[in-house]
Amino acid sequence: MSEPTTHRTAKTSPKGRKFLWGAIAVIIAWFAISGVAGPLFGKLSSVQQNDNAGFLPSSAESTKASELATKFTSQDTSILPALVIFTGPADQAGIAAVGEFGVAVAAAPVLGTDSTVGDYLADGAQLIPIPSQDGNAILMSIPLDNDALAKPLENEKPALPEVVKAIRAQAGDVSGFESHVTGVGGILADLFDSFGSIDTSLLGTTLAVVSIILIAVYRSPVLWIIPLFCSVIALSLAGGVVYLLAKNGILDLDGQSQGILSVLVIGAATDYALLLIARYREELHHYESRVDAMVKAWKGVVEPITASGLTVISGLLVLGLSDLKSVRSLGPVAAIGVLAAQLVMLTMLPAILVLLGRWIFWPKRPTHDDLGWPTPSPNLDHYGYNTVDCYVICHSAKDEWVSHFGRLHWKP
Repeated sequence: MSEPTTHRTAKTSPKGRKFLWGAIAVIIAWFAISGVAGPLFGKLSSVQQNDNAGFLPSSAESTKASELATKFTSQDTSILPALVIFTGPADQAGIAAVGEFGVAVAAAPVLGTDSTVGDYLADGAQLIPIPSQDGNAILMSIPLDNDALAKPLENEKPALPEVVKAIRAQAGDVSGFESHVTGVGGILADLFDSFGSIDTSLLGTTLAVVSIILIAVYRSPVLWIIPLFCSVIALSLAGGVVYLLAKNGILDLDGQSQGILSVLVIGAATDYALLLIARYREELHHYESRVDAMVKAWKGVVEPITASGLTVISGLLVLGLSDLKSVRSLGPVAAIGVLAAQLVMLTMLPAILVLLGRWIFWPKRPTHDDLGWPTPSPNLDHYGYNTVDCYVICHSAKDEWVSHFGRLHWKP
C-alpha cells in the first residue's frame, strides 16, 4: 500500500490561472450585457398593454358586444376624452374661471419633457365649460389625440399618465373649486400609474424578503449580496429581451406579466444559487484550490439546475394554449425569465465566487481539512483487492479494509 497522499493542489497552477482569467472575462461580459439590457428593462412599462378588452379572446361575449357597439357610434377612435369635473358654484364667475382653465391648460408643461398638454390635444379641440343643472358643478371635456399618446415621452415613460397629471395640476389651481379628472383618459392614466407603482413596490419587496432569507441561511454579512446581485443581472437580461419582443409586436405584455416576471426571476435565481453555493462550500473542504472545488461543484449542479429549469419552462409554455391573451402572453415572458436565471447562475455566479475566494464565507470560512485520508496504490487491484463505491470508513479484524474518499477496497 502506498503512503497517504492528499487532494492538495497548487493555488497558482497554470490551469487555475487560466480559469481565473476566464472568470474575469465572464464577469466583464455580463456587465456589458446588463449595461445594454438594464436600460431596456427600465422601459418595460412603455410597452405594456393594460387595456382589458385587448386581452379578451375573440369568442368572449364582451368582445362581441364591443364589436357590435362600434357599428352604432360615429365616435372617432383616435380621440381619447378626459373629463374634468369642477365641484363648486356654477355661476358666471365660476364658469369664467373654468373657461380660463381651458385656455391655460394647453400651455401646461408635461413633467420630464419639453412638451405641453396642447401637443396632445386633438385637432380643433374646443374646451367649453358645461354647468350642471343644479348649479353645483362644471364639466369640461378635454379631447386628447390617441395617436400622439401612443408615442412614449422623451424619458421613455407612457405619455398618458404624465399628460393627465399636468391636467390635474392645472385644474387644482382653479380657486373655489374641487377638481377631479375622470373619463376614459383619466381611468386609463390611473391604470397605467397603478401598474407602474405596483411593479416598483413588488420588486422592492421581493428583494427585501429574499435578502432577509439569504442572510438567515448563510449567516454571513457578505455572501448574501452575491446571489442577489446576480439575480438582478438575470432580471435585467430577461426584461431587456421581453422589451424588445413586446416593442416589435412578437408578444404582449401587461402589468401582471411584468410583476410576475420580477418575482419569478429573483426566486428562481436565488434557488439555483443556494444549490451551487452549498455544493461549492462542501467541495472547498476537499480541495485546497478554489478553482478545482468550483469545477467539481459546477459539474454536480449543472444537470439538476438545467433539468429543473427546462421543466419549469415547458410548463410555462403550456400557458400559450390559453384563450385569454393575458395568460397566453405570460407563458413566454416567464419562460424567458427562468432561462435568464439559469444562464446567469451557471456562468456569472461561479465566476464571482471563484474570483473572490474563500473569505466571502466569513465568519464560517470553509478550510481544506480532509488532509489525513489515505489513498490506495494504483496497482491495488493487481494484488487481489476488490473495489466498490462506498461512502463510509470501515474496519474489521477479520478482513483487511482500506477506504479512499468513498472508494472502498477489501481483500478476502
